[in-house]
Amino acid sequence: MDSQLKKLIVAGLMAGLTWGLLWSVLAPYLRGLGYSGSQYGLMGSTAVLSGALFTLLGGTLSDRYGSKKILVVGLVLQSIALLLISTGEAYTVAAGFFLNGMANGFGFVAQQTLLARTGKDEELHYTFSYVSAASTLGGGVGSFLGWVPVLVSKSYGTPLLEAYKYTIVAAAIIPIATIPIILTIQERLETSVAKRYSILGAAKKFTRRFYIVAFTNMLIGFGAAMSIHNIDYYFAAKYNVNSASLGSVLGLQQLIMAALMTQMPKIADRVGGVLRVYLAVSYSSVPLLIAMTLVNSFPIASGLYLVRSILMNVANPLFNAFVMRLVPLELRGTASAFLSLSWTIPAGGGRAVGGWLLDKDLELPLRATAVFYTIALTILATVFKDEVRGGEEDTVGMTH
Repeated sequence: MDSQLKKLIVAGLMAGLTWGLLWSVLAPYLRGLGYSGSQYGLMGSTAVLSGALFTLLGGTLSDRYGSKKILVVGLVLQSIALLLISTGEAYTVAAGFFLNGMANGFGFVAQQTLLARTGKDEELHYTFSYVSAASTLGGGVGSFLGWVPVLVSKSYGTPLLEAYKYTIVAAAIIPIATIPIILTIQERLETSVAKRYSILGAAKKFTRRFYIVAFTNMLIGFGAAMSIHNIDYYFAAKYNVNSASLGSVLGLQQLIMAALMTQMPKIADRVGGVLRVYLAVSYSSVPLLIAMTLVNSFPIASGLYLVRSILMNVANPLFNAFVMRLVPLELRGTASAFLSLSWTIPAGGGRAVGGWLLDKDLELPLRATAVFYTIALTILATVFKDEVRGGEEDTVGMTH
């Protein structure tokens, strides 16, 4: 393993630690302050939509000037956003969600672009998988840290909401600490080549099959946002759990998934292609979404969620690597932005719809998500049937 990949892995670990900690604490914190499911969903939707506004900009800037600078901007914005959210005040929390969306818009697409320009193309499924595994491991550790505010509250008599607040403040330090690592990573990019393309010019370079992938991303993004992005609120509302219980479930999920992600590239090489593996494990997750809505026990529901989430997400790095090989090196920032937008824009609406449905019937968002996932995966299996059969290397490519 070369030094560049090691740095990417460390940066991914720290990024995962930030969102894992936030994921276990944020919903109990805001619900404890009196925010409803609709309000939580609406603020999440605001974050997604603001992210969409800056995703395309982040992608094109990554192509023109390199992704490292854009990633650093995203990390700074994320720290500021978490500090605003920690106040608990309605306007500053809303501003924090909006700013965090901006940070994600810059940060996610820049990180994906950096990954796609660091390793060799034929090894991208390993690069994406190892870094995603590190990020997932960090998410697991961060989720388990959801126990910290609960233990502090019980041991020292600190009000639980106050303990949640300072946990979010602590999480804001991690992105800043990641910046020195990012700045030392070398990125293979001739920016003079990328500057020849406008956004419209770059869009014309993408194949029809790339846009089909983007369409399926729209379906998955809308479906996931309706239920999975609000799953912390779902568990808190249905089973009245705190951050310790949420952190345990989310943390265990991340730890198992991190271990499995490191094995997925090898499995893909053995069975004949990354897309075949991705579809097989993703399809198998759908029935578990429905099963979650038929039980009334948190241990059973969380167990179903655990397995479902692992199956639906463990092969995502393989799919990301597959898509990046559909576009040339100098346009991978813009391509990442298009792909991210195809997911985030419908996800913004999906999260708001899901929050509204939570107030009507807690189970409706999960059932609707199962339908959207099934449609999207079926389209992929149909359009890329040659790749699924094992002809991946001969069929991917760009039309210039």
